Amino acid sequence: MPTSSTPYPHPYSQAAQLDSRITIPRPVIDPVLAPIVDAFLLPEELEVSFLRGLAGGGGDDAFVTNADSILKAKPHLTHVEHSISGPDGNTVVLSVFAPKAPAAALPALYYIHGGGMISGDRFSAIPPLMDLLEDIACVIVSVEYRLAPETRAPGPAEDCYAGLVWTSANAASLGIDPAEIVVCAVSGGAPLAAAACLMARDRKLPTVPIKAQMLLSPMLDDRCESVSDKQFEYGAPWSGVTNRRAWGHVLGDTRGTDKVTMYQAPSRATDLSNLPQAFIDAAECEVFRDPAVTYAMNMWRCASTCELHVWPGAVHLFDAVDNPDVPLVGAAISAKRAWLKRMMMPQGKLSVTSMS
Repeated sequence: MPTSSTPYPHPYSQAAQLDSRITIPRPVIDPVLAPIVDAFLLPEELEVSFLRGLAGGGGDDAFVTNADSILKAKPHLTHVEHSISGPDGNTVVLSVFAPKAPAAALPALYYIHGGGMISGDRFSAIPPLMDLLEDIACVIVSVEYRLAPETRAPGPAEDCYAGLVWTSANAASLGIDPAEIVVCAVSGGAPLAAAACLMARDRKLPTVPIKAQMLLSPMLDDRCESVSDKQFEYGAPWSGVTNRRAWGHVLGDTRGTDKVTMYQAPSRATDLSNLPQAFIDAAECEVFRDPAVTYAMNMWRCASTCELHVWPGAVHLFDAVDNPDVPLVGAAISAKRAWLKRMMMPQGKLSVTSMS
């Protein structure tokens, strides 16, 4: 039986056959992807300290991402840090990466990092994000929000919303077109992105509507009761065991109760009308699959627009790094790039002052 400190004892691709606790059928992991997934077995119950250590490079400076390492890889960019007032008298820090000397106001990607809402920082996963934005001239604004359990929901979402409002209000000085802001988030950042878009709609700020939202493998539902939650309770890189524990850090004793609001867990929203158009994707073999599909379906039900992808045989964050040897990874990255180009380059013209 796995413990909270030892790696899961079976290959993820064979978990359904080897783990006696798995008693319901579930999709199988893509056979080309399986060796890669099985090579990185994690503890079944991911602790806050473990996740924060992982996000910090695992103690290896070579894997630490910060402004200096990003600019070293992308020397054509500038980085400026802004500190703004947060919703509770706290300070919210924003990192702005922009091409040097742009000819005109650019679209912006407002980025909210992942980490289950309990780990990571504003530099987490910025390099692969910039790879997605190759050939797109834009500004990236990345927000540093407070983490759980030190700050319970909706505090982190309120931080992200405050940064979004500030970005739009200060668009001119940042070299941003306020009508061309796309909110983007992965995993645990995605509920904060979705909540910020709900807040923007309900509070009618920013005054210029957000153009679009990109929710990648989104952690949307604190109830953890869907079919996919049950299928991947065990034997998955981000298991149902870990998912419930993370939501417990975010919400405390209110997790799963009727006290949870849509700003704390966006799947609680009943009205998804008048939202920015969305791109939502999920892996077939992850707990977040069915809540993501349901969120997309509810957007359609409420006449909002969404492009939805469920990647067959994939696991959580399977496409975090491009891998030309895995066709499924290439397909997922291509879909994201195509959507971003449609949102941020409506004329489809490539730019020489891009993130590449």
